[in-house]
Amino acid sequence: MNAGESVQNGDDNAVRVRQAGTENSVYTEQDNGTGLGGNLARIRQTGNVTGISGFQNAAEVNQSGTANQATIGTGGDLNNVIINQGQNNDASANNKAKVKQGGQHAESNYAAIVQDGDNNQAQGSQGWDNNSMYTIQDGDDNKSMVVQSGGVQGSDGHEALTYQLGEYNESSISQSGAGATNRALANQIGDNNKSKQLQVTTAGIGMTGNQGSVYQGYVGDVIGGPQDYPLFFSVLVDQVLPLDNFAGPIVANNSSHAVAFQTQVGKEQRANIDQYGGSEDAYNYGEQEQASGWGNDAYMLQVQEGSKGNYAKQYQAGDNNEAGLAQYGSGHKSSQSQIGHRNNSMAMQQGEDNLLNTHQRGNDNYATSAQRGIANATLIVQYGGNSYVAQQNLDGLGGGGNQIDALQLGPNGNFYNDAIECGFDDQMDPWMDYTVPGFELDPICPDC
Repeated sequence: MNAGESVQNGDDNAVRVRQAGTENSVYTEQDNGTGLGGNLARIRQTGNVTGISGFQNAAEVNQSGTANQATIGTGGDLNNVIINQGQNNDASANNKAKVKQGGQHAESNYAAIVQDGDNNQAQGSQGWDNNSMYTIQDGDDNKSMVVQSGGVQGSDGHEALTYQLGEYNESSISQSGAGATNRALANQIGDNNKSKQLQVTTAGIGMTGNQGSVYQGYVGDVIGGPQDYPLFFSVLVDQVLPLDNFAGPIVANNSSHAVAFQTQVGKEQRANIDQYGGSEDAYNYGEQEQASGWGNDAYMLQVQEGSKGNYAKQYQAGDNNEAGLAQYGSGHKSSQSQIGHRNNSMAMQQGEDNLLNTHQRGNDNYATSAQRGIANATLIVQYGGNSYVAQQNLDGLGGGGNQIDALQLGPNGNFYNDAIECGFDDQMDPWMDYTVPGFELDPICPDC
């Protein structure tokens, strides 16, 4: 049970702390007070959890100003880590934080990184099971990357949450391994933000899948909500709940030129993307891919009041999957593709000049499309024994210029060489750079 406290005032200071054992704690504060910074802090708490160390340790680093760096590494179970950098948005920038929790077991650990200002970088990695990682960044051009891997025990999964307020921010969350029930949540408010999530589970029979959520922009007082997506889309298809009642009043904090990617591998996974638009001709882009497994759900909502150009893309491979997509505004494009059996595809658009494209391969698949407005177009292509329902101008307010094109082919069908039109497969570049530069600590008393 060791305890340490380090306090430094000024710039270009360095602290290095190493602890081995159980229930250790260390607190480090580097307060320059001038907005300059350049301080370094490195903390390492380690040990073998099966022995007498690496258990219930705690570490906290607080750094003010700019160009600070902090790294904390812990091994074992039930460890807590917190890094605060900046703490003054008007004079904070270029801070870097890195947390690594791993080693033997490394279960039920907690880590949080809070950064204020611009051009900050946060990176966290956690191994084994049931760990939590939280990142909060307030400012522009910030980057956050979280990597969580499940251990061989395959017990309860990890939780990762990233919140970014500002513009040109990037968030990446990757969760993989034998564990299941991982949760990933990214919330970005501002323009030109990017979010990417990857969830891969190799859990055995009886384990529930992962859940991933991306929210870009914000809308208040929404009836239903992400937790009620399956109910919402089912009711929508039955035309019981009017469309306008779901959208509700659009509030501020809209997001323009946002990009979101979600990839899930495994069974019984769930993904959702919410994007709330901004100014005229400012588009958002969302893409979801559930590459294998069965019983997966993917839902996407794009709201663009007074503007146009959103693109939503969904792909599912496997059986008993469900995809739901809703777009509000004009000039939007939606693409849904499902390969497998007993899959359900639901898409809805409200506005003008929207394009809806649905492809299904397999048997017993069902596609439903609903469009409100004028000059909209729907294309549905199905291979196998499938069925569809396509409806347009559901508001009944007059107008027209809508089009429906449906192609259904049986197992041996070859209608016009299986031609498929209305593609728009191109996607935005998901590449992001999350490198955290090297860390240096000069030796104490180098000439002793």
